[in-house]
Amino acid sequence: MNYFQQKIKYVLILIAIAITFNVSAQLVMPSIFSDNMVLQRDAKIPVWGKTAPEAKVTVSFHGQKKVVAADKEGNWKVYLSPVSVDDNQQENPPAPFKKGGLNPPESPFKKGELTIESGESKIILKNILVGEVWLCSGQSNMKFELKHAVGAEKFISTATNSNIRFFQTDRYNFKPYECDNCPGNWNVCATNNVSDLTAVGYLFGLEIFQKLGVPIGLIQVDFGGSIIESWMNSTALQNWDVYRKDLAALAKYKNGKDFEYFKKKEKKEWFAKLKPIDPGFKNNWMAKNLNDSDWERIKLPKALKIQYLKEHKGMVWFRKKINIPTDWKGKDIVISLGRITGYELTWLNGKLIDKSFETSSGRSLRRYTIPATEFKVGKNTIVVCNFANSDRGAPGKPILTLKLYQKNDPSNEVEYTKEWLCKKGYGNTDYPKIPLSFSLGNNILSIHYNSRIYPIIPYAIRGVLWYQGESNRHNSEIYDDLFSKMVKSWRDKWEEGDFPFYFVQIAPFDYGKNNNSAFLREAQFKSLKVTNTGMAVIMDIGEKHNIHPFRKKEVGHRLALWALAKDYGFTNIVYSGPLYKDFEIDGNKIIVSFDYAKGLKTRDGKPLSYFKIAGKDRKFYPATAEIIN
Repeated sequence: MNYFQQKIKYVLILIAIAITFNVSAQLVMPSIFSDNMVLQRDAKIPVWGKTAPEAKVTVSFHGQKKVVAADKEGNWKVYLSPVSVDDNQQENPPAPFKKGGLNPPESPFKKGELTIESGESKIILKNILVGEVWLCSGQSNMKFELKHAVGAEKFISTATNSNIRFFQTDRYNFKPYECDNCPGNWNVCATNNVSDLTAVGYLFGLEIFQKLGVPIGLIQVDFGGSIIESWMNSTALQNWDVYRKDLAALAKYKNGKDFEYFKKKEKKEWFAKLKPIDPGFKNNWMAKNLNDSDWERIKLPKALKIQYLKEHKGMVWFRKKINIPTDWKGKDIVISLGRITGYELTWLNGKLIDKSFETSSGRSLRRYTIPATEFKVGKNTIVVCNFANSDRGAPGKPILTLKLYQKNDPSNEVEYTKEWLCKKGYGNTDYPKIPLSFSLGNNILSIHYNSRIYPIIPYAIRGVLWYQGESNRHNSEIYDDLFSKMVKSWRDKWEEGDFPFYFVQIAPFDYGKNNNSAFLREAQFKSLKVTNTGMAVIMDIGEKHNIHPFRKKEVGHRLALWALAKDYGFTNIVYSGPLYKDFEIDGNKIIVSFDYAKGLKTRDGKPLSYFKIAGKDRKFYPATAEIIN
């Protein structure tokens, strides 16, 4: 090697080192910190992120400046001193504005900036308010969108209050390890963005704003059909023998690096097992330019009624050629396949969409984001392999509709015809078991805690609103203990003390025989033993044939009553429905006593009805009931 070659080599090495340093020195913040956020007032404010190992980080907000050094892995965290709403108000707020106003014409609150600096990296987050922050979590009744609630039109058309903000996490960020981040961003409430916001959370926040006149931040973290175990960390779940086997299977995915390693390894092993038994994997049916002239032409979604698939069990392949508009070039898109029963793998132009590995194997909505670099405008080919559930036997309704839209403009949508090409794959349901790393879904133990709760800890909050329980009817006998352990573990991790945890008792619904939801409601009642909890009772607004009651304003209101009474100093308000206290037997009568029952009466003014009593033989007989005090 001559002198000049050696010199060029050293220069290239130095450039590579410089590039590596710049990448490692990149300042990164979790998504929970973004423009438009609301910070909790009158509490220490944690701010954290990643930067170069042992680098200095400076955080500035509202006249404060905190300096900290990152650890050897680049992690850092500072605590800003508490800020009150009054401290953050403008000196001359615009008029008119009064506490309790629904839609102030202009916010009187000073919009702050949070600045984070490390080395040459600098992040400035703007339009920040200080106020009350509540975490809204649970399953589908917390997810229930404002657009479906009674009074939706009015609520949406008047949602112009810029003092109410919300953060929604990515629901499909399924990861089996404690994540550093969960995608999401803060938004200012407006008529064009609140439709899909949690109705219960928004109507709670709106009432708190009307009473306090301070900014409100709502963090929405929910998932329809989720069990409480998916919201608990693995340490809390170790208290039950029944969960330890599954927890042990998940333990190897202890971080992102290990998870990617095992996912790649298990994918290779699984495909190798499928190849000898399934003609699709053996003959590469996922290829873009496959000769598919012998495939059956069908029309979805009625796959069950198609003669070609009658009595077929196991795996079914589908192909379709689509045309992507030319003006979508350079833009990320979303492929929506509708709801698919069973497990499914999807390929675009012969390349597997990895995200399909991480989708629930239940009857769930399949949406996949495709980067602009992964497709071309014009003709493309989609291939879907549907693995039928063993308990269903047939592919059910594999694809309801195929739609494509731009990720940043969902309204710019293309819906395709329902004609597909179809071919039978392996004809049984005893195909090789799908590896755990491929089938992470809604109800994997700790999945929502790891993916969506852990990443936002310890963001300062006032408390939690919880609406969940319908999916735990099968183990209601331990639900109060599960709930207690979950609340304790969240509080321990947040290190904010026993912050409020207000929950909704599930409404009556006809679950069918052998599905008495009263046992779950009883377990929720027992959960009131946990310090600083409150229960919103909604027995009167349930719907026999609808598991998602539409009257969400009442739910938000009853949760707000607990917060107003317990956290905001409001007195002389009835914040709880009647709660069972005790009973005594007087001859052929049972006298039942309740707390929070002053002024108790029937809603319609008519006598009590539908009461039954039983003796030790547990045979129930109709009873006459009356309110005596």
